[in-house]
Formats: sequence, structure tokens, C-alpha cells
Amino acid sequence: MANVTLKLSIGTFSAEVSGPAKYAEKKLEELIGRYLSSSVKSGASDSSSSSASLLQPSSGKKKRSPSEILKRAGNQTDRALLLGYYVEKVDAQPSFTTSELRDLGKQAKYSFTNISDSVAGLVGRGLMMSAGEREGHRAYTLTATGEEYAESLISNP
Repeated sequence: MANVTLKLSIGTFSAEVSGPAKYAEKKLEELIGRYLSSSVKSGASDSSSSSASLLQPSSGKKKRSPSEILKRAGNQTDRALLLGYYVEKVDAQPSFTTSELRDLGKQAKYSFTNISDSVAGLVGRGLMMSAGEREGHRAYTLTATGEEYAESLISNP
């Protein structure tokens, strides 16, 4: 039987297994079960419903503030990702600019040293991608992997 190499990357999680096909598949499933949270493993449809409830208003009248979800971010890069997620899910915008994220961060009392570096890092990791231009500035949107990672941050305090 021929050897195969299976590679999987979700957010910051990466796994690579080599060997016979059945062995590699079994080991990869074990790694996924051991190291990924159930919200990421179950897919975006299950995790988006749980994280969406964290973003939905508790009283039905007022929306949550960005600072409520930023409490779950460990660093500036995660804050930029969560703000992008907030803009897309709560404000229902298809894309955002770095200046919009910076302004939203200031409003939430979480300032950035260099928002452009944070966004560039997220683009490099495949969590954000360019979405063209808007008002003369480059616009960005989250990738599916970026949404999954943001949802895992929100659902795992």
C-alpha cells in the first residue's frame, strides 16, 4: 500500500500525518479530536449558532458592543480578527478597512500599535483576504477559516 501525507490547517492549528492511508486518516482524526474544540470540529454551521448567540442582544433591543467580544482576545492580532468578525456579523457589512477596525478598537477602548501589521499577519495566515477597494482604501473580509477561528475564540473564554 502506498504512503500518503495528509495536512490540515485550521486557524493556528496545523497537523501533518504520513504513512499508509488508513493509518494517516485514523491518526489525523485522533489529532483533530484531541486538539480542536468541538465548535471548530463540528463546522461553521454549528459553531456559528453558538457564537451568534453571544453576539445577539440579550434583551432583543440593543446590540452588543465590540468591547464585549474583545475581552476574549489574547493579543492585537486576535483583536483585529474579532473586530472584523463583529463588523461582518453584527453590523452586517460584507467588508471592512483597517481604518474602520482602528476606529472601532478606539471606540471599544482597545487601541492598536499598528493595525496594518495585524491585518497583514491575518492575511498571511489565511484568516483574512482582500475584498477590493472601498473609498480609496483596501477592504478586507474574513475567510471561512478566519470565521471559524473567531467563533472558537468567542465560544471558548
